[in-house]
Amino acid sequence: MPTTVTTDEVKLEPFWWEAAPRPTGVPTEVPERVDVAVVGSGYTGLSAALTLARGGANVAVFEAGVPGEGASSRNGGGFGHGLKVPFSELTRRIGLEPAKALFNEHAASRKHLIDFIRDEGIECHFVNRGRFTGAHAPAKYDSMARELAFEQKHLDMDAEMAPRSDQSSFVDTELYHGGLWTRFGGHLHPALYHQGLLDRALAAGAVIVPQTRVARIERAGAEFTLAAGNHTVKADNVIIATNGYSGPVNGWLRRRLIPIQSQMIATEPLDPAVVARLLPEQRMIGDTYQLKHYYRASPDGTRILFGGRAGGEELNDPKRSGVHLHRRLTRLFPELAGVGLTHSWAGFVAFSFDYLPHFGVQGGIHYALGYCGSGVMLSTYFGHKLGQRILGAPGAGSPFENRRFSTRPFYTGKPWFLSAVMAYYAWRDSRYI
Repeated sequence: MPTTVTTDEVKLEPFWWEAAPRPTGVPTEVPERVDVAVVGSGYTGLSAALTLARGGANVAVFEAGVPGEGASSRNGGGFGHGLKVPFSELTRRIGLEPAKALFNEHAASRKHLIDFIRDEGIECHFVNRGRFTGAHAPAKYDSMARELAFEQKHLDMDAEMAPRSDQSSFVDTELYHGGLWTRFGGHLHPALYHQGLLDRALAAGAVIVPQTRVARIERAGAEFTLAAGNHTVKADNVIIATNGYSGPVNGWLRRRLIPIQSQMIATEPLDPAVVARLLPEQRMIGDTYQLKHYYRASPDGTRILFGGRAGGEELNDPKRSGVHLHRRLTRLFPELAGVGLTHSWAGFVAFSFDYLPHFGVQGGIHYALGYCGSGVMLSTYFGHKLGQRILGAPGAGSPFENRRFSTRPFYTGKPWFLSAVMAYYAWRDSRYI
């Protein structure tokens, strides 16, 4: 193990901030009244603000810290074909046609993201060359094949199973037992993408208010009053778009979200030929472990950016989680055992109890969150949908809208059980890695 993993030489902030430092500066003057107040300046909030501002609404986005410093500039930048809940399981839960509607809506979010980046000309190293998901055990490969057959019977699925003998075409490791190759999927530079959203929202006339936490939202009739920092703001509509960083400002939502920390590391620069051999064609890679890994090459092809979820005591210490992820990386690629790390960082995603994203209105407040670690596509799409709905635009509905959003008895939004659950998942994974 390289000792640099645990020294001060490793930057405990996202690799992405090298190319796209988080925007800083003097906070904008806080407006006294707006048509729409948005809480949260990640992909969802900025996408909603952009749609609203271009639609003629007076909109302000309130951010407790620096714009986009949460998961929107910390994630792996990957996007893929499906929801966290397998299609066959979702069909058993809610029926074939409703399940098809949700999966097709997810596919629509992918098209929206691709079209949006192209039409807006956002330079974010967008790559759409497919995604490979490695099976961590032979039985998992078989279950993935059965799931794919079911999906291809009912959905438009451009995918195939790749046996272990062929997997080096996708990822050069001996650890997997084959996997699923989907032709639609890929990755982008998350912080550059966020910056593109931010620039366009500002150009459209949206007001961004950083370093201003919304502590309270009260409703009187059709009007909302927000306590934002030291200011009071009136709004006709409110959007909450805080996902894994949802605090106590809305207890109803907080009780329905499980914030989970996800971690990433960046290797030191490598020979580009080595990276290209290990990760051919700049594809996005994932796997089926309980504590799943997601990884890819850096945009310039000189590093491996590797993410996952550490279990147990490593959960909240980026130095220790960096060591944990480095260990997982070198099990996949033993030749990287002597390679050091330059960055180790973490960010919070939000899971729902049904493992599905949620989008709707509660108590007059609009929300979109619970992306379950797969928010690059849906957050942009749902933000746009929220803006459309407030504007009264056609096509603003979604099959995800106002679905039952459950919680658990006595759960208040603080996942006291998480460390034990993660440690258990790590133990299950240890049999295979």
